[in-house]
Amino acid sequence: MKELLIIRSASFQQLDKNLVMIRERFPDHKLSLLTHEHGVLLAQKYKDIDQIYVYPYTESFAYRRKVRELQKKEFETVIIPVTNLSGAGFVNVFLFSLTLQAKKRFVCNVISELREISRTQILLMGLGNKLFSFFSFLCTMMVGFLTVLLLPLMLVQIESKERK
Repeated sequence: MKELLIIRSASFQQLDKNLVMIRERFPDHKLSLLTHEHGVLLAQKYKDIDQIYVYPYTESFAYRRKVRELQKKEFETVIIPVTNLSGAGFVNVFLFSLTLQAKKRFVCNVISELREISRTQILLMGLGNKLFSFFSFLCTMMVGFLTVLLLPLMLVQIESKERK
């Protein structure tokens, strides 16, 4: 039987809604769930979930934090639930999914739409995220530098206006 892994990156309330669509779309798959340790008890209530894997870290999902237990497993499908329509803000989970051997990856958004996402798309998202962070840093540094240079001049100008 084909195995499908859901990386629990959204709330259990959303998973309740998403599972209906996932089961409908992948009826011949064994469903597995990867969750943090604090989510295991809640995950056990799902009759549709055949296997629960524990993410052995307390931090969020990250490419550099691999799950040894899953390194040699191959999944037919990996699904990443997101709490919005586009998946923005979940780049860390997308990048983490690349540490898993999977034939296909899907994003399942807040309204349970499933959209396939390729390795290339994930890598480009990660690159775009890094570039945006870098340019934000540069802009912050430029504004900070200009503020440090211009603020004393502005204060002198205000002081001279007050004296007149």
